[in-house]
Amino acid sequence: MSTEIGDLLHAYRQRENISLNELAERTDISKAALSKIESGETKRPGFSQWKKIASAIKIPSVDVITAYLGITERPATIQLLLSESMSLGSKQLVQRTAQKLLDTPKLDTFHALDYLLRMASETEDQNTTLTLYDVLIDFTRKRGIPFYLAKGLYARYLLERDDFSRFEETYRRGKELLHYVDQLQPPDRLDYYYRMGVHAYILEYYGESVELCGKAISEDGTKDSKQKASALISMVNSYLRLDYPILAEYYLELYEESKFADFRKKHLRALLHAKKGEYANAVALYKECLQEAKPDSRITIASDLLDVYLDAEQSDAIQELIATEHTFLTVDSHPNRIKHAARYYKRKGMCLLSIGQADAGIDSLMQSLRVYRQIGALEKVMGVLGVLFEYHRAINTSLSLENMEIIMEVCHNQR
Repeated sequence: MSTEIGDLLHAYRQRENISLNELAERTDISKAALSKIESGETKRPGFSQWKKIASAIKIPSVDVITAYLGITERPATIQLLLSESMSLGSKQLVQRTAQKLLDTPKLDTFHALDYLLRMASETEDQNTTLTLYDVLIDFTRKRGIPFYLAKGLYARYLLERDDFSRFEETYRRGKELLHYVDQLQPPDRLDYYYRMGVHAYILEYYGESVELCGKAISEDGTKDSKQKASALISMVNSYLRLDYPILAEYYLELYEESKFADFRKKHLRALLHAKKGEYANAVALYKECLQEAKPDSRITIASDLLDVYLDAEQSDAIQELIATEHTFLTVDSHPNRIKHAARYYKRKGMCLLSIGQADAGIDSLMQSLRVYRQIGALEKVMGVLGVLFEYHRAINTSLSLENMEIIMEVCHNQR
């Protein structure tokens, strides 16, 4: 028994206590042919024949494919084995089979890469698709094949981008494509810049967002699109947070000219007024935005309006806005909206502390801690803790035991 297939056939036949005669009856394969396979005389039986034998003596499908991978270099057979592997959903087996297809000397490398890209695009199982892209990316990275590496990185980024539980990791992985972005076709390159620029803004990498969105807008020229409008929003917000109001206003004017501009042009203009200390103008626009925006978009407006009220020391307005929070405070599983809710709770807490409502203010800050914990935002958690500690130091008091326990829970469960 000189082959793995022969070994498997013998071992499982013995385990099932099936004679060659009985196996021949079950498979409609002659006893002589079975004997030659088991002894190793027939080194490469047909795969359909091998599957029939394996089914009769209950050899696991993974072992069936693995054994056959070891005896073939025929591209068509390996492609068949890849399809079989994908149907099983075994990540390791898909990896091994895809790698075998790339390594076989009987198939042109570029044809193999094309085949893997096509298979990845056609399968509906996301985990299998990602596995194929990972094999292709690793192979092309090691072999120095930038055209296919860029294709793989771009396709994987598009697939992973909506997995919000790995939003940070996906962005870091997506940045590798910056080294090979010139290998992409212009529409794909433009799409990549736009998506990454907005991605960077959501993660609060404002400098990187400006750079990526700027490349997209520059490459897109005068064309107007929904994607460009979204990038302009990121540009304005990023420049405001980087304290460049003149540049923010320049890109805001571009956004305001877009046919895809919506209520957010007022929100951005209000942010700009607030940045300049023009509080009356800012408040007026924020109130208009709250009326026009959809419920799930109002919370960011409310947070910014609280900032203006806090800076302008308008305590009555603070209380009036907080009293209506049921009209804008929504929390769901989307990380960006979770972040907005946590930010609102922080702003609310700071405002309440400023007008002497200490207990309510501290409760809101503790709620901010809890919500930031849900998305593992460690830096944001530290920022809220800083506000809490600064407040207690200013009034020369200690944190309550209850709040200390909440803080300990947040720290111990930080992801």
